[in-house]
Amino acid sequence: MNRATEMELMRLLHGELPPDRARTLRDRLEREPELAAAWKRLERSWNGLELPSPAPVPLGFAQRVAAQAGEQAGALSWAAAPGWVRAAAAAALVTGIVLGAGAGLWTGDQTPAVQAADDTSEPIYADDLAESYWSALDEIGEAP
Repeated sequence: MNRATEMELMRLLHGELPPDRARTLRDRLEREPELAAAWKRLERSWNGLELPSPAPVPLGFAQRVAAQAGEQAGALSWAAAPGWVRAAAAAALVTGIVLGAGAGLWTGDQTPAVQAADDTSEPIYADDLAESYWSALDEIGEAP
């Protein structure tokens, strides 16, 4: 029996084999007495295993972990980072600021967002949408 067959037997024992491969392996177990004997040994060993009782957490474990984390917290700082990491972070920050400022200045193509139904008034552009909302409310308020 080779290592691959042994692994397949373990997977069959665990229930991890796909149904078609499990069926094929079970057919082989019926045909091959050596494989069947290995399967029985493996199954006996598996069923005879007992998990050890869980060990309690040692006293003071949480305090020791917290103390070590506190000691190592000072080791993580920008001063400890390599120069290229700090330069890349600064470049990303500057790029974000520039792109954000540029996005506020760029208005793009001025296509009307809303056109009045009577076509007598000027079109309302997306930039003026909030202003037009307030002026529409004012007009409604003035209507009889």
